[in-house]
Amino acid sequence: MSSADWEEVKRLAADFQRAQLSTTVQRLSDRNCIEIVSKLIGLNLLDVIYTIDGKEYLTPQELKKEIHEELLVRGGRINLVELQQIINVDFSHIETKAHEIVKTEGVNLILGQLIDRSYLRSLAEEINDYLQEQGHITVAELTKKYDLPSDYLRSSVIDKFIGSVIHGKIDSFDHDIIFTQSFISRNKAKVRGAFSSLTRPTSVSNILHKIGGQEKILHHVVEELISELPGSLTGSRRDSVYIPNIYIQTQTQWVLSCFKQNGYLEYDNMVRLGITDAKSYIKKWLKEESLYYLGSCCVGQVLLDTVDAMVDESLRTVSWVDISQFLPSSFNTKDSSQLLQMLTKSKKDISIYCDTIVVKHSLISDQRSMLESLMPGRAEHDVRQNPNLLSPDGEKKRSGLEESGRENKKDQRRQKASGSSKGGGTQGRETKTKSVKKKGGKGGRGGGDDDDENDDFSSSSSSRSRGNVEVEFLTVEQIEEQLMKSLSECPSEFITEIAQQLYRPLKRQYQESIKSVYLQTTQTATSSGRKKTHSELQDKINGLWTNIKLFEKGIKYFNLLKLRGNNDHSELQIQLSKHLLKTISTDITNLIFGAVATDKMMSLGDDAEMTTEARVRLLSKLPDDVKVSLTKLHTSLNKESLDEFHVALDLICDPSCLGIMLKKPDKKKERQLIFSHRQVLLDQLKLEQDSAMLLHLVAVVLFQTFSGCMVHAPGRCVPHILTFLADHMLQEQHQLLTEYQDLVIKQLKQKSENNDGKLVEIENKLEELKPQVKELAIIVKKSVNNNSNNGLQDDS
Repeated sequence: MSSADWEEVKRLAADFQRAQLSTTVQRLSDRNCIEIVSKLIGLNLLDVIYTIDGKEYLTPQELKKEIHEELLVRGGRINLVELQQIINVDFSHIETKAHEIVKTEGVNLILGQLIDRSYLRSLAEEINDYLQEQGHITVAELTKKYDLPSDYLRSSVIDKFIGSVIHGKIDSFDHDIIFTQSFISRNKAKVRGAFSSLTRPTSVSNILHKIGGQEKILHHVVEELISELPGSLTGSRRDSVYIPNIYIQTQTQWVLSCFKQNGYLEYDNMVRLGITDAKSYIKKWLKEESLYYLGSCCVGQVLLDTVDAMVDESLRTVSWVDISQFLPSSFNTKDSSQLLQMLTKSKKDISIYCDTIVVKHSLISDQRSMLESLMPGRAEHDVRQNPNLLSPDGEKKRSGLEESGRENKKDQRRQKASGSSKGGGTQGRETKTKSVKKKGGKGGRGGGDDDDENDDFSSSSSSRSRGNVEVEFLTVEQIEEQLMKSLSECPSEFITEIAQQLYRPLKRQYQESIKSVYLQTTQTATSSGRKKTHSELQDKINGLWTNIKLFEKGIKYFNLLKLRGNNDHSELQIQLSKHLLKTISTDITNLIFGAVATDKMMSLGDDAEMTTEARVRLLSKLPDDVKVSLTKLHTSLNKESLDEFHVALDLICDPSCLGIMLKKPDKKKERQLIFSHRQVLLDQLKLEQDSAMLLHLVAVVLFQTFSGCMVHAPGRCVPHILTFLADHMLQEQHQLLTEYQDLVIKQLKQKSENNDGKLVEIENKLEELKPQVKELAIIVKKSVNNNSNNGLQDDS
């Protein structure tokens, strides 16, 4: 460089120094600076953030820089609230910038705190130090210590750094526990020593409690070591039990030796040994043996064969043997019975009594034959003492069956037929009745006797019929006394059971013996007795048949008159005919069936009165010579007219069958019967208090008054009869009956609806009208205008 150039440089340096040392003449004030900055912000040329006191500006870049610097200074973790106080800007700016940093730079925002990667690694190193010191830690402890969520600690720290920074292992059953290998080794040594010293089943929880330490970790250790320990685990992890091998060996050795020595195993003894499911245990260890499982024990084939041989040997010399003397004392009655059932399954010549006694059939047969030998003499004595033993009258005297209920029913049925019952010859309101059948008692327990299996024996040997009394041969106690004479060495329970078994067949057989003796005795009876019985039956049937004819005239009378507003009387006649068939015609049918059954010595069943079912059963047992005629009579009761009944009755009363003569009464006797019938109705009317029945009786009496015919009507036909009376009575009289009928209908309706308020009012009105209605039936006479109608009635 030339000297001139160098001088120029020196000169410029001097000028620069002077410029630096000189002061400016023009300066901007703070206000000008604020205005300039505000102008730049307004023109969007500058972006700044105000501090809280408003004295300073920060650009977003500066705010981000300061956040990074504070995060670095605090070791990688800082709270946003603290950061806002340090930087002195509004919290919203801090929060916004923090979210921006989290999105772009991999920093985490947890519970209002910024955490970077450096802090996570340092945290992992700190956790590792704590783990090595303690041997095991839990995530709950770390959560409390470092104030971080457990899920975040597990995912971002433990799972990420386990095996590298954190030298430990996570429990496979409980992921919240971390332990070191040295800790596991120490606990393995404790578990191995404790479990190896056990000689009986012990709860794992009790063992681990005595060892001490973290129970969850110890469970993990036990499960790892179980293949090395001299035993096994049963049950769930929480309730598991450790069973040492030496205990199982001792237990199995006792079971096998006990079975080999005794031939059986008791379940209770095995339970006391600790075997809860005895049957499964036996099937596991004695699967090659032939076993039979009883109620309280298990029996082997050897013991079964031994007992079988003893029983066979005993039965060769005696007729019965008690198996309990061959069995161990621990066997209860149920076990003995089950064992005996297996032994006798294929043997047909023996039976079981009292659950443990084996008896030959010959013993029972001999005892029965001995008792049967007493029957002929006893039967002759009973028949001689009571000649009417098997007759219906004799039954009543002997059994005392004159109960008020049955007699009342029979009287009512007879009175209905003769016109002297309530309602004037079945004029009472209809009621439905059910026949109640008696149930036969239980028979004694049998041992090969078929007689006890069939209580529904044939009619020829039936001991339960109205014409056949159940004559008892011997009571159970008396049979026991007879058996004690020949079986004195037998137990009393055994003799009682045999007596109960023999009681029913002996009783039925005695019935046959009694019947045989009775038939022989009755063959010598005079024919006058039979004629007297036949005459009584003929009188009864003729009385009922006469009533049917008189009532049938009342039905036909409706054909000659014209009911007001109803020209068709066919439906009414069908109802009256059906009612007559169900009542008086049924009584005649029952009398005929009873007579045939008595003549044929047939059973009528258990019913107190003859029912449809009883007639059907009797028909199935009758011979063909009378079965056809009786079947026609029985089926005619279900028809709609009386024609078929009359034809069937004539057929059964024919001399070739029953030989009963049906007599038609003359005009004089008919008038007497009609008059008597009306008087009976009037006598009953005076005493009647029931409103519906009172209306029924009044309607029937007035019908007979105006028509001169008896009518046998059910309650539902009363409105038709009142309609008929409208043409024969004064208007005010018929209006009284109509009003009373309406009140009766309302009364029945209110009773069904349980409306007590209206019911009382209606009943009061009925009580007021009741004397007028009764008087109407008594004083009303036929008007002169009805004389022509009477002529029609006479023509009918």
